[in-house]
Amino acid sequence: MSGATLAAAREPLPLARVLRAYLQEARFEVLAALRTTGLALPFLAIPVAIYLLFGVVISGSAGGGELGPGIHDYLFVGFAVLAVAMPGVFTGVTVATEREGNLLKLKRALPLPPGATIVAKVAMAMVVAGIALTLVVIAALLAARVTLSPGQLLIVWAVLFAGTIPFSAIGLLLGTFGSASAAPAWGNLVFLPMMWLSGLFIPLPDSLKPWVIVWPTFHLDQLALGLAGVRQFTYIPPELAAAVLTGVTVLCGGLAIRRLARRG
Repeated sequence: MSGATLAAAREPLPLARVLRAYLQEARFEVLAALRTTGLALPFLAIPVAIYLLFGVVISGSAGGGELGPGIHDYLFVGFAVLAVAMPGVFTGVTVATEREGNLLKLKRALPLPPGATIVAKVAMAMVVAGIALTLVVIAALLAARVTLSPGQLLIVWAVLFAGTIPFSAIGLLLGTFGSASAAPAWGNLVFLPMMWLSGLFIPLPDSLKPWVIVWPTFHLDQLALGLAGVRQFTYIPPELAAAVLTGVTVLCGGLAIRRLARRG
């Protein structure tokens, strides 16, 4: 290889080609997830089904209690948080499966930008979460339970859609440690306490109430409620909730990237 050819080979790729590589990888990841019914169907069906059962049918008369009709808004946002947290956390299952099959090592040998795989996983989780979240919003509107204005609903949707990112970071970190067979169990060990102990759906005992601040789901719920102006159920400043979620994203995402770079 001549010096001129070697120099040309070492030149960085044009930005347009790099962005196209990221977009193509994300597109393939999203299509693969949506075509895998065993992966996508639970993420899309479970949140809206649970919301209709608990948030609409069982809690039908809850609006007449001491909390008033606003309790339906609180339950709606809580189940919407579930809709975006689930695809993010269980992204680790696909990461663990690809690690075990050495697919990630193969991708590292391909002419692919090093961050494309991570970005594609997060994009896949956000697309699935966005669909699930939209289904929950539609169910809430059809049930005519929420008292939020269209503008407030739009704010909640946008905040929760972006809120998929910290949970994707958690999922990526879990996927770098567990095997393909153990990844679902690890995901449940993190996801289930995170959902039920954050006080989004059921009243908690007084001994557990102070500990809700340790769960990212609580902070995402508070961020959405705070930015949407639902003061009745806003317990911490939205700035604090956003700072915690940013910290979770940086910490878990950074550790996941570091481990994937070292072990693949």
